[in-house]
Amino acid sequence: VQRTLNKALESQNYPEAVMLHSDQGSQYTSHEYEETIRNSGMTHSFSRKGYPYHNASLESWHGHLKREWVYQFKYKNFEEAYQSIFWYIEAFYNSKRIYQSLGYLTPNQFEKAIP
Repeated sequence: VQRTLNKALESQNYPEAVMLHSDQGSQYTSHEYEETIRNSGMTHSFSRKGYPYHNASLESWHGHLKREWVYQFKYKNFEEAYQSIFWYIEAFYNSKRIYQSLGYLTPNQFEKAIP
């Protein structure tokens, strides 16, 4: 989780006043993670314990991932699953799959359109 946060901070040109929302899992409440968020100027928002509805958009995304991709395959090992899911996210989901909620743009097109 920390590596992913660091990678996002290095690769994204995010605007000021970003709020990062997560559940209260130990990986998101660690001192290192909190320090990185604070040093980047972001605000950390948490879901209430035992209340998954605050993460509805993330839960929805996981559902799409599983229905559209993961359940179609039987992976032999972690590396095969990782490569397959990485391809789905990077080569299809972010760059080819359009969304009504994004004005019929892909996530990559939508992100590039943000000033």
